[in-house]
Amino acid sequence: MPLMRGRTRFWRIAALGLLLFAGAMLVTRFRSSQEPKSLTATVRYSENLPAPLFSGTALQNGCFVLVTRTISLTKVRRTMFDVEKRFNNRFNYPYVFLSEQPFSETFQRSVRKMTNASVIFGLINGEYWQYPEWINMDRAERAAEAWADANDVSADRSGWRHMVRFWAAPVAMHPALHQFKYMWRLEPGSHYTCDFTYDPFDYMQSHGLSYGFAISMEAMPDTVPTLWDAALEYIQSSKPQGENSLGWLISQPTWKSQYLHYNRCEFLTNFELVDLDFIRSEEYQQLFDYLDRKSGIYYEHWTDASIRSLAVALLLAPSKVRWFDDVGYKHDLLNNCPAGANRQMRCHCDPSKSSHLVPMSCSARWNLTASRIDFDTISSS
Repeated sequence: MPLMRGRTRFWRIAALGLLLFAGAMLVTRFRSSQEPKSLTATVRYSENLPAPLFSGTALQNGCFVLVTRTISLTKVRRTMFDVEKRFNNRFNYPYVFLSEQPFSETFQRSVRKMTNASVIFGLINGEYWQYPEWINMDRAERAAEAWADANDVSADRSGWRHMVRFWAAPVAMHPALHQFKYMWRLEPGSHYTCDFTYDPFDYMQSHGLSYGFAISMEAMPDTVPTLWDAALEYIQSSKPQGENSLGWLISQPTWKSQYLHYNRCEFLTNFELVDLDFIRSEEYQQLFDYLDRKSGIYYEHWTDASIRSLAVALLLAPSKVRWFDDVGYKHDLLNNCPAGANRQMRCHCDPSKSSHLVPMSCSARWNLTASRIDFDTISSS
């Protein structure tokens, strides 16, 4: 009997232990489901990356470019995490970080740990981070206050406007970029939601492209009220003779008017692939200087997207530009989600919510309407 009682006690203890273990596992699972996921877990990557598809083994002369500050380190790391996992761990293109303020040692160490690629840090010349000498400061301040009141934002956005102006053209002249031909702009906090099966830099070079985008939308009317008038003035004074893609920027005649009209389409430049020689070209620099003197960045709400999009449409043939519709990209509420790639299980996004499906999108319009337009047919009305 003592032996039986001992065995019974053993099995009771064992059963109790199993129950406690099972309970602990349930609690752990519940807690893990309620706790925030780590940065690594926020994006589900394919177990087996497709073999890279590119025309050659040599890297092109390209780099990633970020204009940011030390305070944005967390956002920078999130974006670099995506870029490395989705693409650059197989190619090791360098990163160029630019700021009007020196980056802290902590920032520099932290971003270097994110990649095996080389990392370059550069300072932006102070002349690009202040108001141009021709700006009427009273008018600029009134414009900033009016915009702030209408959009419920801070009126003190001078740093943002300086950054916009820098991205519009001076970035290509920065000494840190002199050695590079191609620039892939990265926006801190943006996400890349699909694995890359080819090298976009190599695609740009092998197809002779000058510009690539992922998302394009119509700008709000109150942001660029005089941009098109400025563009028409430039066209009349400079009389450009080369190719253009103005068909993308022009809406067809309607019952309201017999003329073609500016539709305010813009490329979202927080993702862009650019042949820097295009921005460095005499034609681009002349157009930028003309628009810069119009001061719409400071008196209205022109952005680098406004200026870059106009330059692309005025100066490049459609064959020089590509909508990278196969790139999974998300920034704030806007995203590009490729349905084809998603069916291959390379993406973590919903194709039905891709921004190119909304009425204000100009992405698909590029493939449908980008064409050369005779300047004589364009109206300023």
